Amino acid sequence: MLLTSKIRTSPSKAASPAFWDAALGWLVRPLHHRAVHALRNAIEQSDPERLASFLDPCVSVVVDSGNAEHPTIRVVNGVRDAVALLLYGMASGPGRAIVERSVNGQAGLVLERDERAEAAVAVDYTGRLVSMVWIRLQPRMQRHWNAV
Repeated sequence: MLLTSKIRTSPSKAASPAFWDAALGWLVRPLHHRAVHALRNAIEQSDPERLASFLDPCVSVVVDSGNAEHPTIRVVNGVRDAVALLLYGMASGPGRAIVERSVNGQAGLVLERDERAEAAVAVDYTGRLVSMVWIRLQPRMQRHWNAV
């Protein structure tokens, strides 16, 4: 008799879907970090062709003003408009930096001016391409961000 035939797993003891979701998240996390890092480099180098190569053809960029009194959300769709917005909105300047931080529990970007957060950027993927970029201006939850 084989050892495997003696070890039987009952359906109640089988790994739950939550376990597999957590395991997949743990395996994919380094890939997400590398993709965010590559996206940051393309933006910092102001390379529109390289940046476009990371974007899904149907990419959306959502910009939330972060203003509780007068909330404003703008959405830009398509690679051409997304590249223009990301390169212009995240352009380097005096005292300005793009740093990699944890945003919503995943690798993301934070725009800083003089070491103070101006915007938090979360990135979603479909396959290997960026499908959605969420930009929150004037983020309130700054004190808990850690380096990725």
